[in-house]
Amino acid sequence: MDVLDVESAEQATQAGGDRPRHRRPNRLRRPLRAGLALLGIVVLVFWYALSRDHPPHDPRAYPGSQAQDLPGTLHRYHLGLPDCATGSVRWYRYAQWEADSFYLHFTGDRHCMNQFLVLNGLFLTGERTESAGLPFDGRTTAGFGWPQDPDRRYRTLRRQPGHGEVLVDVDVALYESGESAEVYLHAGIV
Repeated sequence: MDVLDVESAEQATQAGGDRPRHRRPNRLRRPLRAGLALLGIVVLVFWYALSRDHPPHDPRAYPGSQAQDLPGTLHRYHLGLPDCATGSVRWYRYAQWEADSFYLHFTGDRHCMNQFLVLNGLFLTGERTESAGLPFDGRTTAGFGWPQDPDRRYRTLRRQPGHGEVLVDVDVALYESGESAEVYLHAGIV
């Protein structure tokens, strides 16, 4: 035993008998501690619910898409989507710092594809070429399930911003098979 322990034990014995006295816990401390613990748990649950990555509300959006609103995203990129494409459309938007990209895919007949091209000013003014394989980053589009076959031929169109326009670059790849067509799009804000 330490000298200080002996002295404090002697003082406790003199004050109240053989046993050292212990302070009674304040009756308010226990409910206060429980209330603070409960408040801490509520704050943590609320923080978790707000900070976790929510899945897209629109089931047509690819997993991980940062935009939940297709009409708003189309408006941001100055694009339109004909009614015939809304049933099969899938899309993805990624925006962080300087990178702002939008990917879109839909299937339909040739008439629907032509409506899309005219609606977006690509049918008459776009530069047309043909490419082997999709002309987009394969690491990104593979996650969407887009075909990665380098032998598959696509008709490609590009719309670059003109003087005084919003700076949106649009690349479109068209795959036609008989009367059906697939449209693949990548747009980026420059």
